[in-house]
Order: sequence, then structure tokens, then C-alpha cells
Amino acid sequence: MNPVSRLHLALVLVTPGIVPFAKAAIIEFTGGEVTLRDGTTQTTGNSGFWNGVDHYIEDGFKLDFVFSAAPPPPGSPVPDPPPHSSYIGDYYHVGNDVIHGHWMNGSGSPTDLTMIEITRVGGGAFDLNYFVLTSNSHYGPEGTATGTEQTWIKASNGFAQLLPSETWGFSSTAIYLGSAFDAVTSVQFYTTNGVECFGMDLFYIDEPPPTASVPDSASTLALLGLGLGGLATFRRSFRGLAIRRTT
Repeated sequence: MNPVSRLHLALVLVTPGIVPFAKAAIIEFTGGEVTLRDGTTQTTGNSGFWNGVDHYIEDGFKLDFVFSAAPPPPGSPVPDPPPHSSYIGDYYHVGNDVIHGHWMNGSGSPTDLTMIEITRVGGGAFDLNYFVLTSNSHYGPEGTATGTEQTWIKASNGFAQLLPSETWGFSSTAIYLGSAFDAVTSVQFYTTNGVECFGMDLFYIDEPPPTASVPDSASTLALLGLGLGGLATFRRSFRGLAIRRTT
């Protein structure tokens, strides 16, 4: 247990009516349950990947692919979904499981993906502190990101932030989130222009983010969410969104 967690626990023991904090989680997309759109399930293991994913659950958190098509009426045939919308597993063929999708308004293969949403299974608030952005590009492996991609991360409190562009696959960009993403009940990802490929890995939820090394000349730091203090009792020493390139 980290020192902050011990302090919270001490407060719970001496203060009636305070609910203990839930278990922290690092979502690695390995060892969790993949539910496909046909209702079948699979388990990830850093080998192979699945297409046509409806949602993924690991360590008490659900990552849900949201699609444009409404469910068919009860008893009617289930139409085949577009084949290239949603993936979980070793999509980049490097022995590392990720979440990956192709947005509906992208210029590539047919798809009906409109949003990816993170929630706690059973409901409840959480702090999203960090994740790794593996793709945010108008192009797949055949080209580099243009820098004009408009994919957003939005907290349940209404705060939304534009994410950086990211060429398909690894290397990747580390995203450090600030207080705007504390005590949220959901986090959503969506795009407002023709982005095709979008992928992520390593979500730190109710868990302190990994220590960032001193940024080099190729790194970018963006401080956002100023004036959003007071959303939680304990605050990290930085606010907003810090972006660091990783290899």
C-alpha cells in the first residue's frame, strides 16, 4: 500500500461515515476478459488479438466500445457489424496487448465506432492518472500522423482535452493526467475529425503514475485544467495533462 493510501485508511478508521477507497488498478489489457459483439468471450495473453470486440473488463474496470448502430429489436436477426471497428490484444504484433479502434469518421475501412468509455464495474468514482497513447492518426502503418488529428478525452465532470497526434504503433506517448480526471465516474474518448486509427495501453487508475524522467528536447509538456482545484482532497503536484514521448 502506498503512503497516500495508508493516510486515507487512517482517516477512515477514525472518521465515521467515510467510505474506504477502492482497489487501485493498472490496466495492461493482459489477463482480462474480452467480450465480442456476438456474445462470446476470450482471455488476453500477449499473443494474438480479437476483432469485433464489444467491451473488455480487467481488475474491476470496463472499457466499452460504443457504436453508432442501435441494437436490433428482440427476436430479429443480428446484422454483421463492420469488420474493422474494435480490437483487443497484441494488435501491433510486438508481444504487448493494447486496445485499438478505427473511428467511424475515418477515411479507411468501414467501421461504426463512435466512442470508447471507461467505467468502474458496478459504478463508482475513480482517478485516472496516466495512460499510454499508441496510435492517434489519420493513417495506419503505411503513414505518419499528420498533426491535425482531433481526438479528445473527456471526464464525467465535463472537462475535455485534445490529445496529441501519434503515429500508428510503438513507440508511444505517455499521458499524465491532472486533477480534472480525479473523482470521475466515467472517461470517454472520441474524435471530431477524420481520424482512422486510435490505440492505448497501461491505464493507471487510483494508482500513482510512473515517475517521469526529466523531459528531453523532443518532449512536450502541456499544463491544462488550471482552476479546477478542489475536486479531491489529495492532489498530485502537477495539474492538467502532461505529455511525454516514450520508446
